[in-house]
Amino acid sequence: MHRYKKYPVLEVNLEAIRNNARVMREYCMARGVSIAGVVKVSDGDLRVARALYEGGCTQLAASRIVHLKQIKQALPQVETMLIRIPMPSEAAEVVRDCDISLNSEADTLRALNATARRLGKVHGVVLMLDVGDLREGVTSEESLLPLALLVERALPNLRLMGIGTTYACFGGLMPTQENLGTLAHAVKRVEEAIGRKLGIVSGGSSINLTLLANGGGMPPEITHLRLGGSIINPVSIRRNRNVAIPGIREDTFTLTAELVEVAVKPSRPSGTQGRNWAGDVVDFPDLGLRRRAILALGSQDVGDARKLIPRDVGVRVVGNSSDHTILDITDSGKDWRPGDKVSFGLYYMPLLYAFATRHVAIHYLREES
Repeated sequence: MHRYKKYPVLEVNLEAIRNNARVMREYCMARGVSIAGVVKVSDGDLRVARALYEGGCTQLAASRIVHLKQIKQALPQVETMLIRIPMPSEAAEVVRDCDISLNSEADTLRALNATARRLGKVHGVVLMLDVGDLREGVTSEESLLPLALLVERALPNLRLMGIGTTYACFGGLMPTQENLGTLAHAVKRVEEAIGRKLGIVSGGSSINLTLLANGGGMPPEITHLRLGGSIINPVSIRRNRNVAIPGIREDTFTLTAELVEVAVKPSRPSGTQGRNWAGDVVDFPDLGLRRRAILALGSQDVGDARKLIPRDVGVRVVGNSSDHTILDITDSGKDWRPGDKVSFGLYYMPLLYAFATRHVAIHYLREES
């Protein structure tokens, strides 16, 4: 284990990310699907973006314009995609700094067109169809078709690149042959109306690998996926979705924090219990006296620490407050002491927090391919 001057520290294995981008791109291409490498979970980190590009992702996507601007400056050959539908007030930045954006609102499309005309540019758009997850997108073919015709016939500084949808982001909707078929049928109607094929039919994100890997594949009309977590942090999709792609490495990130207290304590609070710091009432099972350890790590650093994956057998995350994380180390078999370091893998949410906060140091491993 490396020793650092500052903890907590997040180690980033760029070689593993580069490998995963290459493996995932080849896996999807063999099934007729192109991919956009999504850097959202890494807070748009440029070194992570470069690793994705070096692994073969020539289209990179993010939900923040500032990240795409930085990527375009560092990697001008990359095609950039904004995957959060734009605010009308940021139309100028979208057109200036993003090659493609996802959209669902006619007024926003008009604002993008006006800006693109003023800047002498043509901006690519993907229209979103909501097939049931209840996040962004129009909710029917009848609403999608006039929006597509608006772009194609009345907004000359926009280029209709394709149609997309999303899954398992807000409503937890899983992709199926049936709901992806709804997308495919809508795309067919749009293509018939505009008289040409669309280059992008974006069927979703890493959750769609449940179909590609385990569910018999996607309809052939689906030609594109937006993949971030399955490349950058694949442990989440394997543990949560039972998806394991051959050749994918899970050693992409390690979070290490320092112990500040080790003591034997009861497993249940004593006295009258009310709401905790987050406003929740927590039910603690009575396990008797347990050996507890406290990390100098909290929700400011990782959000919900229960979504950390201890690397040491027998270590269990009990919970956290804003600045402390409580571990049960009774069954670990180690003589833990204050100052010792504990390492973890991370699910999606703590990784998102760790990259975004200024309180976690970032260290990049093996930067040369």
